[in-house]
Amino acid sequence: MQETICSGEPVGDSRAESWWVQALATREQEIEALRERNRLLQSQIDLLELRQEKQQRQIRSYEAEIEQLYQEKQVLEQMIQELPELYRRKLQARLQPIRERIAAIQAENRRLKRELYQLSYRLQHVDQLDAPRWKLQLPRIALLRRRDPNGRRPKALPTQEVASPSVAPEGQGAE
Repeated sequence: MQETICSGEPVGDSRAESWWVQALATREQEIEALRERNRLLQSQIDLLELRQEKQQRQIRSYEAEIEQLYQEKQVLEQMIQELPELYRRKLQARLQPIRERIAAIQAENRRLKRELYQLSYRLQHVDQLDAPRWKLQLPRIALLRRRDPNGRRPKALPTQEVASPSVAPEGQGAE
């Protein structure tokens, strides 16, 4: 066995001690390397967590945008469904004055046709009233001719003629 010194350490173990010191130093270097690697990994984890948080915020932003776009889509679909009715209402509003004008023109046309028919009917009956059976037949007297500017008398004197049964144009009665 080994001898021990008062301090309680074996005397011939200086090699073993240096081995333990080296092993301890190596272990401390390994621990320090592991700590450094742990710090690097922790910084990478922190970076990845930051990226994940950023991605989560971006995802929430995208979800909010999707929700907003979905609501806008619903509003637009509603407007598209209402568009034909809106178009009909606007068209009816624009056509209403035109329809009223057409109705007024048609009413005026009917009134004018009635007046034309009545005037035509009256003219037919006026012609019948002007017929000889209703009139007193008066002889037509030709007007005496005046002298020519040269002072000569006309060659023949006018003769009396009896009114013919022909119809005189409107506005001209028996003279």
